[in-house]
Amino acid sequence: MLNTNSDTLRRVVQADLNLQPRSSACWTAQLLSAFQGLRGCESYVRAVQTGHAFTMQEFTADLKHRMRGVWRDAELVDPNTHNKKMATHHSWFAIPFSRNERMPINVPRYLHLNLSKHVMRNISRFRLRAHTLKVEAAAWLEDGSCVCDQCPGEVEHVQNEVHALLICQDHQVCELRKLFSFLFTPFLRTFQKPNPFCCNRSTNKLFLISFLSRTIYFFFFFLSLWIYLWLAVTSQQPISQTTWLKVTPHCNHL
Repeated sequence: MLNTNSDTLRRVVQADLNLQPRSSACWTAQLLSAFQGLRGCESYVRAVQTGHAFTMQEFTADLKHRMRGVWRDAELVDPNTHNKKMATHHSWFAIPFSRNERMPINVPRYLHLNLSKHVMRNISRFRLRAHTLKVEAAAWLEDGSCVCDQCPGEVEHVQNEVHALLICQDHQVCELRKLFSFLFTPFLRTFQKPNPFCCNRSTNKLFLISFLSRTIYFFFFFLSLWIYLWLAVTSQQPISQTTWLKVTPHCNHL
């Protein structure tokens, strides 16, 4: 608009700019309020008020920095001790941000693969905590308990994504890990006996990040089947053959 050839448009912009000190409903006032929280807020406001241009590349990087602020706060929260979706997603599932704020933000690899809508949906449910694990269901269940009710023994463990995916000793879950055992091969040294398909509870954060960020094609089918299996376990209803066939088109190769 600063370089427009339209005299009418220039007058409209100037009139709106003159109206800004007296009305918070005008376009200029809303634009200036949107600059709040940016590192270069004062320079952007001054540029708009004086009708000068500013570098969009620097503005975009500044805007990204502000948007990432909520994730920087999430970095300080341990998902093992705080039941917060944002902290869990950022610590275990999210793609790390590039240190160069001018670089584009990457999206998860599964969004670029030729996966069925059922597999795609289940992976998203896993990453965004849209499931029936106790750590999520505690918010709407009467007892509000996060303790896993599928593991045998007297020791109580929080039933979160990592526990159910790698540690839970439920028989059906262990069998699913066995079916996809080749996915776990690089991590077998951390597994405990007598069940080689159940991770050691002392698994550290680096292991979790390495495992949950895997991009092997079959890993996404494993996650999808795990979601369906866990729904069956918690609802006491078996997986239907129709559902199984929708998400296991490549299991014949296992």
